[in-house]
Amino acid sequence: MRILHDPGLIIMKILALACSCLFLAGPLLAMRAQTFDTKVNALFARWSRNDSPGCGVGVSRNGVPALERGYGMASLEHAVPITTTTVFNAGSISKQFTAMSILLLAEQGKLWLDDQARRYVPELPDYGRPLTIRHLLTHTGGLRDVFLLLGLAQPHDIGEDPNAIVIDMLTRQRGLNFAPGTDFEYNNGGYTLLGEIVKRASGQSLRAFAEANIFRPLGMADTQFYDGRKTVVANRATAYHADADAVHVALNSDPGGLVGNTGVFTTVRDLLRWEQNLAEPRVGTAATVSAMQKPMVLTDGTPTTYGFGLELGRYRGLSTVGHSGSGPGVATYVVRYPDQQLTVAVLCNRDDADVQGLASRVADVYLPDTSSPPSSSDAAEPVRPVALSVEQLEARAGLYRDAATNAFVRLFVRDGRLMGNAHPGGDAEVFPLTPVSPTRFVLPTTPIEIEVAPASGRVQEMRATGLRARPFTLGKVTTPFAPSTADLTAIAGKYRSAELDVTYEITVKGSSLVIHAPGRSDIEIEPVFPNAFQGSGVEIVEFSRGAIGGVTGFTVYAWSARGLRFERVAG
Repeated sequence: MRILHDPGLIIMKILALACSCLFLAGPLLAMRAQTFDTKVNALFARWSRNDSPGCGVGVSRNGVPALERGYGMASLEHAVPITTTTVFNAGSISKQFTAMSILLLAEQGKLWLDDQARRYVPELPDYGRPLTIRHLLTHTGGLRDVFLLLGLAQPHDIGEDPNAIVIDMLTRQRGLNFAPGTDFEYNNGGYTLLGEIVKRASGQSLRAFAEANIFRPLGMADTQFYDGRKTVVANRATAYHADADAVHVALNSDPGGLVGNTGVFTTVRDLLRWEQNLAEPRVGTAATVSAMQKPMVLTDGTPTTYGFGLELGRYRGLSTVGHSGSGPGVATYVVRYPDQQLTVAVLCNRDDADVQGLASRVADVYLPDTSSPPSSSDAAEPVRPVALSVEQLEARAGLYRDAATNAFVRLFVRDGRLMGNAHPGGDAEVFPLTPVSPTRFVLPTTPIEIEVAPASGRVQEMRATGLRARPFTLGKVTTPFAPSTADLTAIAGKYRSAELDVTYEITVKGSSLVIHAPGRSDIEIEPVFPNAFQGSGVEIVEFSRGAIGGVTGFTVYAWSARGLRFERVAG
């Protein structure tokens, strides 16, 4: 047998083999890409019609777009389909652009993250503890939920600047939900305040600053902070709400010029450009971009799952960096898997889309098979429910209260299941709990877990994890409260809040009280524990008495607006 020793012939053979492999690789890669496309198409097939609103979807790998596609209609009225250039209201995805604007100003030396917010907005009160820009960026400032406050106040003229209305309400508040830096609570108003700080520190509106320093340098030509109702947005998708009967144009879908916490209008293509900046910074230094993606640590050392305008999490054992957005007719989510250099953006003009679930299913198509399979949560162990009798469930039912903050959770049994509700008035906030032991229950697909057990033979307690940055304990309310008609009549009257600039009138209705708020629907409040009532919106209302026993006022303790004081007034 003749052995080939000629080097030239060997090289020629190798080159011929390489060419044949390249010839085959092209079709194989195309087939693989087609398979990816087919799988993603199947996820959005239900909306890929000319009679349905839908979503824009973008995927990039290693900084290169792998898929950009529209499913469904941007406008049902004008028969305009969703394309890669369709502009969507991004909702709270906007926060990362507000955060970057603040960080760029810090790079320019125009502010410092540990400056007190009062340095730029001196109208803010002195809370006794520094409230810094860093606290606002990371939702650890303890500000009351300004949009709940606005809902409790007298309605404002819709023609007014909504940003000014928000700032005015925040500066009226004399209390916080918690001391800055000690806890985490997602807060939209804090980001509106950050938008105002950008304006005052830079001398430009947030819209103008972001355009000059973020959007234009990154080539995000279809992205803007929408800061006025009269602004024309080309290729804008109409927002829709779908119910059991039909699809409707969503009411109150327009942010109306509110910016900071929301207000960005963008495309999936532009979002992919922005996400690549978080991997390979062109806007902002490497240190700035890295800081955005690190969790805030509370004063006691507890880490949160939030950086600067970005949510930090895990999926299939992999690190994720992203953010969601929602509102009437709006559902959005963008997520990046930094170690896999994969980004998925889903922007929908319908509010019934499970955008986080859809983005995860899209990621499943592109993630390597070596990662962990999807599970019901990121917990190490899957949920293994146990069967409990109705009697066992009923033993855990009741009202549980945090005596320090008056935060509460009501547990009750419905259709053989234990249910929870942290907000009275309707089923909007009701959540089912799955038993995993006689005393432990979880809320599937979330990190929320509660344990209900006697506290060393004393009053039953509920320990909750996953609702806040750290676990907290609530005691079961066991003292009956059934005020007489005379007791209720003694409470009836007028009460004023300087922080809300509003006066309420309270009247008696049977065994309950009714709050009449000007320009708002009446709120019926029912007795729950001594001197305290509960009702939708206000949640817990606790009345206080003077030295001779007369009612002097009341305090509202809502989950996101605690310690709101009303004083009794004559008349």
